[in-house]
Amino acid sequence: MKRIFVDYKKCLACKACETACAVRHHPSGSLVGALGDRRTEIDVRVLGIEHESFPLACRHCDPADCLSACPSGALARDPETGAVVVNPDLCKACAMCASVCTFDAISFKETHRARHGREVAHKCDLCTERLKQGERPACVAACPSGALVFGELEQNRTQRAARSLRTYLLGEEGLPPLLEAYRELRRKEFAARRGEKG
Repeated sequence: MKRIFVDYKKCLACKACETACAVRHHPSGSLVGALGDRRTEIDVRVLGIEHESFPLACRHCDPADCLSACPSGALARDPETGAVVVNPDLCKACAMCASVCTFDAISFKETHRARHGREVAHKCDLCTERLKQGERPACVAACPSGALVFGELEQNRTQRAARSLRTYLLGEEGLPPLLEAYRELRRKEFAARRGEKG
């Protein structure tokens, strides 16, 4: 099964992933429609810790604790893509799924998919409709720096392990020079805010 992987060292905190997610899940399918609409569903969040940033979304775990915890059957695994998806019509907003989610990837609000005008669970659905059309998830397609990658778990794990070992042994494959310069500027900016020399 394919999943979204994050290379946080490449994340620019530009929030292009959040914007693409909002547009993808808004009924209008446009940025203009999504802006200012309190029911706009955004299922990925860019978290910032000091000078580092990390796009956070559902990991579609297998096994998934949220699936086991949901008493109403609102969460199910899509048989074709393997994504854990929410049926807002069945959601009771009991928050059992959110309480067991290790990644804090499930939120509650009134979205456009909530037909009864009440808060329901919402989370990343891995853009299942896009996947079925042979496209990548919206957040991955929108990421300008390559921080988000969509691929097979085992293949990605093997490639990262080989790349890390090669870097460790040979000192190769650093970040692109401009990205490294950007990260260094961010480190210095945060150090200055804390009153450190650096």
